[in-house]
Amino acid sequence: MSVFPWRKDESEAIRPSLIHNGSLALGCAGLSVALFATANAKIEGALLLAIFLLLSAAVIMAAHLPGCTGIWFDGEGFLTRDMYKSERYRWSEIGPFSIRRRLLATSVDFAYTPPGETAPQTRSLPRGMGRSPMRLARRMNTRRERALAAAD
Repeated sequence: MSVFPWRKDESEAIRPSLIHNGSLALGCAGLSVALFATANAKIEGALLLAIFLLLSAAVIMAAHLPGCTGIWFDGEGFLTRDMYKSERYRWSEIGPFSIRRRLLATSVDFAYTPPGETAPQTRSLPRGMGRSPMRLARRMNTRRERALAAAD
C-alpha cells in the first residue's frame, strides 16, 4: 500500500495534469486581463486578442471535464481521449513507446499497425498527462510488456 494514494502507478486511468493546464490557463487569463485593463484595449485588435486568450484558457481547462481527456486501461489495451476524440489500441498492435522532442513540447509516440495493414503509423499520446513524458513512456512500456507476456 502506498503512503501517498495520489501517486499510485497501477491506476486504470491517467488524467491530465491540473497543475500544468492550470498554469497555462492562468497565464492566458493574466495576459487577457492585462490587455483589458490597460490602455492597450484601445489598440485595434488588442480587444480581440484578449477575448481569444480568455477562450483559450477555457478550452485548456475543458480538458478536465469528466471523460474528456485521458488514457484508460483494460486487459487488452488502452483507450485515449483528447478533447472527446477517442482512439482504441490493443497491446498486440502497438510498438514500444518513445519520447520525441517537438518544436514546442515533448510527446510520447508509439508505432501503431492497424489490423489488415503492414506499414506502421506513428501515433502520439495526448499531451499533458499528469507526469513527465519520460515517466509516462516508462509506465506505458511496462504495461505493454506485462500485457504481452501474459498473452503468450
